[in-house]
Amino acid sequence: MPHPRKLVIFDLDGTLNQTELFSVGAHRMVQTEFGWSAQTPEQIKRIYGLPATEYIHMLLPGADKETQQRYLTRVAQVERECMDLAEAYPGCKEMMEQLHEDGCAIAVCSNAPAGYIDIVLDKIHLADLVDYKQPLEPHMHSKSQSLCALLSRVQPEEGAVMVGDTSMDRLAADDNHIPFIGCLYGYRPEEMKTEPHHVSAPTEIAAMVHEILK
Repeated sequence: MPHPRKLVIFDLDGTLNQTELFSVGAHRMVQTEFGWSAQTPEQIKRIYGLPATEYIHMLLPGADKETQQRYLTRVAQVERECMDLAEAYPGCKEMMEQLHEDGCAIAVCSNAPAGYIDIVLDKIHLADLVDYKQPLEPHMHSKSQSLCALLSRVQPEEGAVMVGDTSMDRLAADDNHIPFIGCLYGYRPEEMKTEPHHVSAPTEIAAMVHEILK
């Protein structure tokens, strides 16, 4: 595949995918199954975007490693069963179509496994609009490393921009020396409101990308 001229890289959960529609209920159910108190939706939504190794202790405080792994396996199963509830944020499809019309390739870079990315993109009807996918692979320890691998593989000729909703996304962009667009509609609006480039809705993204990658 030839190198694209421009590349727009999206985080998945909280940027394209309204994760709470299927994930909050799954976590609350499995927490109860495992003998923990079900946390509030707000407590559960704070984990979105983090690698499992960083958030599992927030969901099951005091659990041992074996219990943590069983929990993650069970939650993944329940989420898959509930995935028909998944939806993209309004305007994502039209925004991504506009980016393609503007000559940009589109990638998803997420801390989630490859299987999750594939299923979610299919369920939210955006799979056909994504040219490249980059999960957090087992040997990687941060989104910065994952983004670096993606950029090395794709090598856009005229630049790239990262779009996300957390400070981890912004740090990954900074570490890889590319611009960042923060999404105020995602799960960390308090972290995004001070970003030089930020948007209140997906419909604003294409115009901002055009401004940044002139």
